[in-house]
Amino acid sequence: MTRMGSAMHHDFCPWANRYVYWLKRPIGWVVLAFAASLLLGIYVSRQAYIAAGIVAAVGAIGAVWPWVSMMGIRGELSWAPSRCEEGETIDTSLTISNRWPWPAWGLVVQADDAISSHIDAPGQPISLSKVPAWTRSRFRWDCQPASRGVYPKHQVRLTTAFPFGIWSSSRVLNVDEPLVVWPRNVRLTDVPENSGTQNYGNGGLTQRVGDDGDWMGVRPYREGDSLRQVHWAQTARRDNLVVFERQTRSRQSVSIALDVDAASRCSTDERDWMLRIMASLANHLLQHSWSVRFHLGDRWQTLHVGSRVSFMDQLAAWEPPSQTQVAPISFQRDAGVAIAISSAACEDAIERIENGVWRFKTCSKSQEVEVPWRGATKQWMIAIDDAPSDRLRDAWRQICQSGFSSEVAVLS
Repeated sequence: MTRMGSAMHHDFCPWANRYVYWLKRPIGWVVLAFAASLLLGIYVSRQAYIAAGIVAAVGAIGAVWPWVSMMGIRGELSWAPSRCEEGETIDTSLTISNRWPWPAWGLVVQADDAISSHIDAPGQPISLSKVPAWTRSRFRWDCQPASRGVYPKHQVRLTTAFPFGIWSSSRVLNVDEPLVVWPRNVRLTDVPENSGTQNYGNGGLTQRVGDDGDWMGVRPYREGDSLRQVHWAQTARRDNLVVFERQTRSRQSVSIALDVDAASRCSTDERDWMLRIMASLANHLLQHSWSVRFHLGDRWQTLHVGSRVSFMDQLAAWEPPSQTQVAPISFQRDAGVAIAISSAACEDAIERIENGVWRFKTCSKSQEVEVPWRGATKQWMIAIDDAPSDRLRDAWRQICQSGFSSEVAVLS
């Protein structure tokens, strides 16, 4: 049966497709029937002209009626609200005006499946049985976009092939405001121990030990400390390097960067998960009064409460650049906690070359990511395939419990 099925579906004459593919459309069979009836009338019997006339009339009505019907149709598509997250239910509204004194039948909405299908029948387009004459009708349904993006991605058309379905005519629907679907925000429950506080302004200092404010004391030298912090008098007295301890900021800062090179090479599902992780971490830390900065491949931007909508809009509409060469991720010296979100496409994808420099292998290319600062915590978040939400929560819990001491967190 398998061989027979393969033989029945095999294309033995691909060169002839362009000559016969027009028969896949109903209008093609109407033209063929009209030509056959006409030939029968010429060479066999004149009564075949009657059949040719009927076929011609059916073809003319079937082609002209949809065009005439759509001449009097105007439509507008809208959503309430105009922004949502992946998987949320959105109320979709279609307003149609019929200017003709007769109803319009068999209207179908042609658009992206995410917005043109009902939540109970995904993948099935919205069909309208009838629009009354001289009326302004409103149709509503619930859609559930499963992936991020700005919809509609293509022109939305209202089509009809009534009455015979042999020819269809369409009209572009007006969309005043697009539907912006944000990446799904995974709700994280764990909180870093060094959360900030809103009682302090950004850049304010506290008496905790850090590297930003005035000197508080001395301690033994640790690898990575700047030579400018060395207390030379105490060093000479103890014959060991001794450095000053300084104050730290009362509001912790975090810099989150997306590995654009990896995002341009991985699958769409994996790329969407990278953006979900970025949205989840940024919103979670912002809620706990961290100073959040993010990088999407062009420049560093500051995220605050008032710019959250703009930030999520950028993630919804973001697509990897077309150029093949992407500059390495470069964090600033005062980046604070640094989180780079990337994607692993092969085993043993991470290789440490030296202090502050990592080589991350994505697909067939090695990407060197330089971390040109000292004293800040280095943290990698790697999304592998379509990591579920629970794995992100578990990885984040481990990071919070370790106090950002680990350098690599893998979601596998």
